[in-house]
Amino acid sequence: MSSLLSTLNVLYVEDDADIRSILQRALERRVKNLYVGIDGLDGFELFEKHRPDIILTDIKMPKMNGINMAKRIKEIDKEVPIIVLSAHSETNYFLEAIENGISGYLLKPLDKQKLYDILEENAKIVLFGREKKQHELLLQEVIELQPSIIFSADNQKSALFLNKLFVDNFTVEDFDMEDYDKDSIYSQVKEFNNTTLVDGDKDMFWLDYIFENPNTSFRVSVQKKDSESLFYVRTKLVHPESIGKVVIVITLVEL
Repeated sequence: MSSLLSTLNVLYVEDDADIRSILQRALERRVKNLYVGIDGLDGFELFEKHRPDIILTDIKMPKMNGINMAKRIKEIDKEVPIIVLSAHSETNYFLEAIENGISGYLLKPLDKQKLYDILEENAKIVLFGREKKQHELLLQEVIELQPSIIFSADNQKSALFLNKLFVDNFTVEDFDMEDYDKDSIYSQVKEFNNTTLVDGDKDMFWLDYIFENPNTSFRVSVQKKDSESLFYVRTKLVHPESIGKVVIVITLVEL
């Protein structure tokens, strides 16, 4: 038994009872929990209920085929790996499967070793994602303990992390720290835009000034409701090899 697979929950969806029974017995010995669906609709409902780590699915099934089930699942969780099991006569679905973010495609009759290998590969991806999220949560907790306002973004202006002090001063009031779109932070801050450069081009949006002038320090004036505060801004350009992106870390201290 793979130690990787034994930590994961898998959803297996197949309408053929004989095939389903054989593969079910084999998978149950290798994974932590196996959820078994008998058609696409049943599989989708099981996904919503259990949120498995990996999905194996047939394509041609009643009520909802495997491709349509995958589309609906990806609308909820775009990261979950989905492996399609298909007969030779169904290879016309291959391109559609790829377009919908399918992680693997195996032809029937199945070579079990190939199936286990592709499950192992996807298990590594899932477990790496778990570890990455744990590190991000730890980093966020450390950031929240800092007395300074902290914000970091990559060179595409997509947020990497920020603390509540930044949210309170530079984003809309109903901003959700638990569930936010990292790509939209820049536009939200720009829309809210309560900040004016004190040192530099006063007509330039202050985050644009930072991206154009990294590794610099300056002051900004922050207007919030009926009060105005002055902040000292310090920026640092870094090149973390771990994520392959240029990152700007911004700290603000109220003067």
